[in-house]
Amino acid sequence: MFRAAALLAAFAALPQQETTEQERRQYVDKKVGETIEKGLEALRGLQRPSGRFDWFGQAPHGTTALALYTFIASGVSVEDPVVAKTLDWLLNNPPMWTRRGDYDTYEFSLVAVALSYAIPHLQQGGSRTRAQAMLQKAADWLMAAQAKGGGWSYSTKNEQHDHSNSQFGILGLRAAANAGIKIKKDVWEREVNHYKTSQLRDGGWGYHFCYKDQTGTPRSTSTMTAAGVMGVAMAMGSVAERSPESLAQDNSIKRGLAAMHTYWENGLTRAGQPNYYLLYSLERACMVTGQRMLGPIDWYMEGAYILIRAQAVEGTWGSGQDAVVSQCFALLFLKRAFVPVATLSNAKPDRAKPGGQSAASADGKPREME
Repeated sequence: MFRAAALLAAFAALPQQETTEQERRQYVDKKVGETIEKGLEALRGLQRPSGRFDWFGQAPHGTTALALYTFIASGVSVEDPVVAKTLDWLLNNPPMWTRRGDYDTYEFSLVAVALSYAIPHLQQGGSRTRAQAMLQKAADWLMAAQAKGGGWSYSTKNEQHDHSNSQFGILGLRAAANAGIKIKKDVWEREVNHYKTSQLRDGGWGYHFCYKDQTGTPRSTSTMTAAGVMGVAMAMGSVAERSPESLAQDNSIKRGLAAMHTYWENGLTRAGQPNYYLLYSLERACMVTGQRMLGPIDWYMEGAYILIRAQAVEGTWGSGQDAVVSQCFALLFLKRAFVPVATLSNAKPDRAKPGGQSAASADGKPREME
């Protein structure tokens, strides 16, 4: 009852139907900082007493890692009590690497991403040593779990891979590489081939290699197309260092970006709420390929406008069992705590701090490609 009333009050207090791009831009510029701070505070409130975060009572390692990643990528210190407690839980409760769980790829990929952000801020020895060891195990698991033809499924070496798990598999390995873990080159080469051969005629990607609708017609989806652009771009940039501008000229990526533009109006919201997973994937795809605009669309401004208006007065997005994941994806989109592929391009001011300060390592150097 209280939440419903709070949501109604939040929407009632928002400006009525900004109809021009300039009005939306001004609204985002005015509200985004406050929205992020409220969102981070609300995320703190979702932590369990033990220090972990949950999703449907499951996947505690992945959900806790996602929260840790979000805090650090948003500029919160690892010495912050909530962040320190989150990291402690993760290090003191290592995953069972030999298990076959329902969400292994998601969990171990997010563990890798979170630790890659945390390690540069930790003192030598102690927690840093344990974090590096855990990151190595996550990277080893992900390399071993990749299907022979590329891609990942929910668990190890399942050839029935999908492009959602694959997106996170690539994110986890790229994060491990950023932290100094050696990733075999053929892992990236298989992913480039996998994504290029699974791209559909419309330039997009489906959930599976050849996703079909109820009529049996192969079709792509908005979420998997964004994940596909990110996946192929990140894999190509990991085979050999390339600037975002160079990646964006690749034919597969050009076709994928065009499909993302086509799908823009088809899926940004779902049942009247933002599609948080899509917005996160879209942000990854556009940032790794250096796209400030998606065709004529200012994707960040439009996506941020949707998220700012959807935030409840207490700072939350989503509800119930999805609360933590929705909160993190919304914050990661808004913060754009991300720097594109090539270090040389990171010097450009418009890429160094879009939507807030980009995450940097402890020595101040910009990060690459998460």
